[in-house]
Amino acid sequence: MRMLALFALLSVSTAASANVLFRGDYETGDLSQWDKVDGLTSRLTVESSLVHQGSHALRVELHQGDISSSGTRNEVVESDPAHWESEGNDRWYSWSTLFPADYPSNNTWQVFTQWHHTGCCGSPPVEFSVVGEHIQLGHDGSSQILWTAPLVRGVWHDFVVHVYWSSTDGFVELYYDGAKVLGKTSVQTLYPGEQAYMKQGLYWNASITSVGVLYHDGMVTGTSLADVAPQLAAPPVQPPPPPPAAGTPDNPAPPAPDPVATPQPAAPSVAAPAPARRSLAESLGEGGCSHASPGSLAVLGLLALGSFAGRRRRARKS
Repeated sequence: MRMLALFALLSVSTAASANVLFRGDYETGDLSQWDKVDGLTSRLTVESSLVHQGSHALRVELHQGDISSSGTRNEVVESDPAHWESEGNDRWYSWSTLFPADYPSNNTWQVFTQWHHTGCCGSPPVEFSVVGEHIQLGHDGSSQILWTAPLVRGVWHDFVVHVYWSSTDGFVELYYDGAKVLGKTSVQTLYPGEQAYMKQGLYWNASITSVGVLYHDGMVTGTSLADVAPQLAAPPVQPPPPPPAAGTPDNPAPPAPDPVATPQPAAPSVAAPAPARRSLAESLGEGGCSHASPGSLAVLGLLALGSFAGRRRRARKS
């Protein structure tokens, strides 16, 4: 059972990363993930003292006079033709860049990530650069600025860019520091008949005399947002529903129906018993004088009259 669970986990992990096309995150501890260096290897050092993910990041340093490929640059290059971008390729890229607190301010172009065309001359079709106190995403140098934001030094900045490579109907889309800052924007991402390849480091105007240092980390290329930034592709977590009001049940029972009165059969009527006859003595013996009724007084009167009449008859006889 454990072996089956492990196999299922490995299968899911492999499927989840199957569309990662390139990884240049320096976790090898050197520059071997990239195909070549355009500039001085001594100015491109992999170190672990300042990283954004994993254990390693690239430190880039550039001085006036660091000339390579007819420009002032120190860059790593993904130059394998198998990884070049061609008409119709739909790609996602993710990486992070840090500009130290002492990064110089120069009011001219300073490219830190670019997709250069395979032709010999001119500015790349897609590039990220610094100009003065702003960073920007542009096409063909400064001929078309697609997005810009203030340059904030001393913190890592996360870039996720979606590019549809085409000379006729290309577009770009951008997430910056976890937020979508540019929706799908039409732009010529390839020059007609050419391809594009990725370069990262620092390349700037030869007139700059200051020393530039910055850091790159975590470059990855894939075919979907989930390949390069799964934290952005995951659905947002919905908050739990609020608890029910106090005293209110979650599922109140329906009210009971009103009871229906069932008619009961009438009880048979029973005549009240007639009062028993009582003797005169019983009637006279009830209660005291204070409770005598008018009927009692009438009886006493009749008795007195009878007694008086009897005496008169006896007196006549005597």
